[in-house]
Amino acid sequence: MMDDLDEEERNHLATNIAWLESAGPEDWHRVALDFNWSKPLYLLDWIVRQAECDVATALTIFWKGEPAYWLDKEGLSSERPNGFSYLNKKICAYIAGRVGAGGYTRSKIAYVPDTWMKKDYVDLAAEEKRLENPSFHAHPHLIRERRGHRVVNDAKFYSRYPEDFRHSFDYELPGDTPLSIAIMESVRQVEQAVLRLLPSWLRS
Repeated sequence: MMDDLDEEERNHLATNIAWLESAGPEDWHRVALDFNWSKPLYLLDWIVRQAECDVATALTIFWKGEPAYWLDKEGLSSERPNGFSYLNKKICAYIAGRVGAGGYTRSKIAYVPDTWMKKDYVDLAAEEKRLENPSFHAHPHLIRERRGHRVVNDAKFYSRYPEDFRHSFDYELPGDTPLSIAIMESVRQVEQAVLRLLPSWLRS
């Protein structure tokens, strides 16, 4: 694997993995929150395969990876290995299998799936039933809430986070303007409508 990277990219990846090794599970979770999926996913693949990767981190990466899109095995073995679609499929399948087997033993970070993730789970489970040979299974543990402490990307984290490792950007609506309040209220109404459509065990 990693045949799609040139020497400079490989060196850059090695430097970033060395930083991950020194950082530990809490910062791995922060990286998962920050990561831009338009970049090669080798760093995320490294994180989810670590023995000390928190289950909340794995689940964060799993749902950010849009797993329902990769559930079909079609093309999984014939596609040329790369750090994008090919690895995305592999990451989703690996996390689903390990979570289903109880393989993520560290569970110290809080994980609370929102309404949209729950809707994605319903879609994932429906897609699995439709397929004859899905590449992984929609285990209920993939959407289960996890107790623990909240981990966020704060200023203290970014002060030690390598600049060339930062891929994402954040934006906010400008203040409590009438427009932003109206938009958020509209979003809440849509969310409530979606929530009512979910199975009863996912509505809490």
